[in-house]
Amino acid sequence: MAFRGTEPRKASHFRCCPRPPGGATVAPIVMESAERRAPFPRGFAVVDIETTGLRWKTDRIVELAVVRTDSEGRVLAELSTLVNPERNPGATHIHGLGAEDLTGAPRFSEVLSELVRHLEGAVLVGHNVKFDLAFLAEELGRLGHEMPGAPRVCTRELAMRVLPALGDYRLASCCKALGVDGGHEHRALDDARAAAGVFARLSASGFWRTSYDRELDEATRLVWPVVEGPSRLAARGEGAASAEPSPLGVVVESLPEGASNGSVEGYHALLDEILEDRRVTDEEAAAARQFLLGAGLARADVLSAHRSYLTGVARAALALDLGGGLGAADLARVARLLGLPTEAVDEALATARSGAAAPSPGATRPLPAGTSICFSGEGEPSKAALEARAVAAGLRVQPSVTKKLDVLVIDDPHSMTAKSQKARQYGIRVLTVPVFLSLAKAPDKQ
Repeated sequence: MAFRGTEPRKASHFRCCPRPPGGATVAPIVMESAERRAPFPRGFAVVDIETTGLRWKTDRIVELAVVRTDSEGRVLAELSTLVNPERNPGATHIHGLGAEDLTGAPRFSEVLSELVRHLEGAVLVGHNVKFDLAFLAEELGRLGHEMPGAPRVCTRELAMRVLPALGDYRLASCCKALGVDGGHEHRALDDARAAAGVFARLSASGFWRTSYDRELDEATRLVWPVVEGPSRLAARGEGAASAEPSPLGVVVESLPEGASNGSVEGYHALLDEILEDRRVTDEEAAAARQFLLGAGLARADVLSAHRSYLTGVARAALALDLGGGLGAADLARVARLLGLPTEAVDEALATARSGAAAPSPGATRPLPAGTSICFSGEGEPSKAALEARAVAAGLRVQPSVTKKLDVLVIDDPHSMTAKSQKARQYGIRVLTVPVFLSLAKAPDKQ
């Protein structure tokens, strides 16, 4: 049967992970058994994945997408989900996903049954498809399953044959040459849609072969693993820890209205302790609530204290010249943890620039000379730069986490590195990079 040169993105389709109107956050979708096992007619499954790195033996998938079409290229369904790699997300600068985005995402085992439904009976298509399928085979192998040798088509190799003068065969370049909407690069669903569009154009009459009947027939005869149980799927934004209500925000909402009977003195010191790793546990939120109720503080005064604390964080960021990506991300995170709206960040920066009085975050928990410290992560500033800063502050840099370590510095509050997991297990003090930079001062300036 002929493969029509329609562009899949413009065809009507069903999304397995729809986003609600207005960008609202929804709970991850659970696909029930009857819906999950409904078969597709023979056709193509265009696959794309985002990973922690390039080595399929040791790296893991962080996002996957499948665009399922019929034999004539009409889109039947789309599957898109984040995948918790159960380790650090790796190449965040490429795929844009941090540990915070993946903390609540399903594991590969939880998406497998729905993934198999979208792949079985199909010719597998992808841009450099060997890369995608090698990772999928490795993930299946970890769960005791074998990846069947399904027929496959690589759109990159196809483009090299059809467009020999193009020279640059990256997906974005192929999309541009063929007039296909590439969407957002390195987002699995957008890349799968783009590859489907490239495949449709390259397979259209006048470009290359127009029939894949032999491969389509072969694909329908293959046996895929039988995976029981429902799937749990989470599109971008739906697996993020940031989508959860702020525990401190919940505490503030639970406080009485009206006038306070006490003072916020001492509360900023408690916030220092709670927020220095840029995470708030339920236990920490409970401790904050107990302190606030014991101090007789009402809701309005606590909100004012939170805004004042955020101004202090903004002032520290400006003093350290962290007004760019690192400082902005940290301010947004602190505002969210404090239960403040996003516009509070701009207000805090404006107040900090005006020179108004504000608490100095971390002042109650300094890093004295001789503190043993270790660094984890691959973000910016580089680990070498952070270690140099630590040495200049009189700290003792250690290569690994042991029970004797005083402090671990992480580049992501939801880091899943072995060092961060071990530090939390040992009860070691954990700081984020912005907090460390504000506390790492030369001995003569402490």
